[in-house]
Amino acid sequence: MKFQERIVNALFRTLFRLFYRFDTSEFKKVPTEGPLMIIANHTSTFDGPLMYVFLRPRKMIALAKKELWDTWFLRFIMNLWNSIPVDRDNMGRETMESCFQVLKREEMLAIAPEGTRSKDGSLQSGKPGVAFIAHKGGVPIVPIAITGFEKIKENLKRFKRTPLHIAVGEVFVIKQQGGRLDSATRQQLADEIMLRLATLVPQEYRGVYANTPIEFHLTSDDRSIVSKD
Repeated sequence: MKFQERIVNALFRTLFRLFYRFDTSEFKKVPTEGPLMIIANHTSTFDGPLMYVFLRPRKMIALAKKELWDTWFLRFIMNLWNSIPVDRDNMGRETMESCFQVLKREEMLAIAPEGTRSKDGSLQSGKPGVAFIAHKGGVPIVPIAITGFEKIKENLKRFKRTPLHIAVGEVFVIKQQGGRLDSATRQQLADEIMLRLATLVPQEYRGVYANTPIEFHLTSDDRSIVSKD
């Protein structure tokens, strides 16, 4: 790790501990080696950085909206963390290839399936692009849900730290790998991936999936290919 990154990561860890109260023990469930795809809810600018600095020493590379490269400071952070810029309206071939290269290097790729931040903390519909990457990538996937960020303003007024809840779900894989996915199946797979997140959050955070039965048809719970040691 570069010296600059060590300093930045330490600063972020200090700021998180200063403004938030949370337990990172759930991160121990994340496999420590091999290619891995993380799917996470997105309720704050800081949920990605929190995972990045507290999932060390594993290297995590995340998709981030391309607008973050518009200012020099955020561009510095994104480049330091090797983040992948993405057009949220049109995930191009270059972005896709960058994602697959991360997995080929047996690193962790982090994606927010919703594609954009949720203002109230509740889950939004998953985008079909994440289904394509998950399907073609053919690697184990782990869902991570972090809730509580939306209460930061209220707690700051009271000079209180904001409690966050971190939940890491069971590792799963796509049942049928390879081949092609039609548009309907891509959306079905994206929704099933989102349901994996829905199981990790309270009912009030499930949003568009609040009344959807938790059923898995396109993903498997066979984790025999994954080592957690």
